[in-house]
Amino acid sequence: MTREFNHIKKRKMITTRFYLDTRKPNKEGTYTLYLVCQKHGKSAMTSLGVKLALDQWENGKVVNHKNEKLLNKMLSIKKGDIERATLELSFNGAFVKKNSKECLSILMEHLDPERIEDRRRREREASSFTNYFKSFIEKKNNEGTKGLYSSTLRKVREFCDLEGIDFDAITFEDITKEWVKSFEAYCLTSQRQNTASRHLRDIRAVFNSAIDDGVTEKYPFRKYSIKTMDTVDKSFSAAELRALFNYPCYHGWQQEAVDIFKLMFCLIGINSVDLAQAKEPSVRKCRLDYVRKKTGKLYSVYLEKEALDIIDKYRGDNYLLNLIERVPNYKTYFNRLAKTLRKVGLIRVPGKKSSGKALVPDICSGSARTSWATIAQEELNIPREVIAAALGHSTIDVTTTYLRTEWRKKVDDANRKVLDWVFYEKRNNP
Repeated sequence: MTREFNHIKKRKMITTRFYLDTRKPNKEGTYTLYLVCQKHGKSAMTSLGVKLALDQWENGKVVNHKNEKLLNKMLSIKKGDIERATLELSFNGAFVKKNSKECLSILMEHLDPERIEDRRRREREASSFTNYFKSFIEKKNNEGTKGLYSSTLRKVREFCDLEGIDFDAITFEDITKEWVKSFEAYCLTSQRQNTASRHLRDIRAVFNSAIDDGVTEKYPFRKYSIKTMDTVDKSFSAAELRALFNYPCYHGWQQEAVDIFKLMFCLIGINSVDLAQAKEPSVRKCRLDYVRKKTGKLYSVYLEKEALDIIDKYRGDNYLLNLIERVPNYKTYFNRLAKTLRKVGLIRVPGKKSSGKALVPDICSGSARTSWATIAQEELNIPREVIAAALGHSTIDVTTTYLRTEWRKKVDDANRKVLDWVFYEKRNNP
């Protein structure tokens, strides 16, 4: 019997004791009584829910307390339960290869089975795909990026509702390769392939982040190909832009739409949000300096005369232009602008639908950027590295002031050549 007990004691390797933590008093001026679990010199402890004054704990017993007998009886029973549980768990090898914190958790769950369900609930919450996705979105600084990820999460909710899945309870383990296939098929019922693929890339990014954070080891995108379809080319030639810029617009708003698109083209395809939110102080030495919202990169564009004329026409009080001073939501403004541009060339007939053919029926605000690049490369043979630098795609090392200045001059020269060709049909190849 002694040999068996010593064997169990050897396997146990943990000790427990009651400990009054007197390092820092509670708000009431009392101190908390803890159960301490120690293994290999490392300790972990959990509160016993008893609070005592300094003079109310002596030699492992409660003294000088109005409920002294009741508390000592309770602690005696708890101590017996702990010793029996420790012995049983040690005999079963439950503490093998576990640290003190893990041993304490195992012991407390054995004494109170309800803790097991609480732990499982916490584990489910920790592995909740929905909760993690929401926190992932909140960590993003760019509002546009937040919006894209939020639209993907809404699409996941729609899919879960359709399939009868509890959206709030879905875990990373629930999202299998088959789930991804079904989700993509659902997206394709109402969206184009590239939009569905963006949703998949967003979900994949969330998985990669969760893996890095140690939340999950699952990865449903292994050997799963996310398709990408070639998008419709929405760039226009110099001839097409000349026709647009020189068209005699029949009312003020249509002329404004053409002017603003022309300004975006003059600024090498500046993004709509960057143009709308540009402020007057950012104009320095006849250059527009701004940080692109999408990438966080600093841009500097020389303001040619054609751009300055349009800026003077629509100059704002607090912003470079008065666009969002008139229409606070820049997306609303540029959606309207694109719709108007797609109608340029149509002939208005009173009381009837417009007739004729639109000059640029597929145009959008992004066409300013793609058209500038296409014209620079295909019509003017401007070197691709210069075009890349102009669009902010350059990987060339421009860390020194001298190199930055040299490349800025190359970009300025390229922009001038593009504007001369489009506005005046003056070709001056590099």
